[in-house]
Amino acid sequence: MRKQFLPLAALAVFALVSCAQNNRDDPPLRPGPVKTSAALTSAGRALFLRNCAHCHGADAHDDEGPDLHNLHWTDEQITNRIRNGKNGQMTAFAGKLSGDQISQIKDYVRSLR
Repeated sequence: MRKQFLPLAALAVFALVSCAQNNRDDPPLRPGPVKTSAALTSAGRALFLRNCAHCHGADAHDDEGPDLHNLHWTDEQITNRIRNGKNGQMTAFAGKLSGDQISQIKDYVRSLR
């Protein structure tokens, strides 16, 4: 009986951990290196002020949206959030901004400390 229980218990724990990880709304926080130039950051800031500041505040310290300073997401996570938004919480910008513009905003957000 005990030999049958251990594999089932291990399988149950694995299933619970897998489900918990797949049900998160936000991506896991994983810092990445900040690679931005002054020109890209400046262009990204201008785009941010036109498209994002009404929710995140002009200083990106939050208003309706969250504070974006010291965001510990990868470049891909930030880009995907800008591109796809978050259901009911953030507008998707894929149809409004080009890939280059999204990348510039991502660079600006990554520069915020």
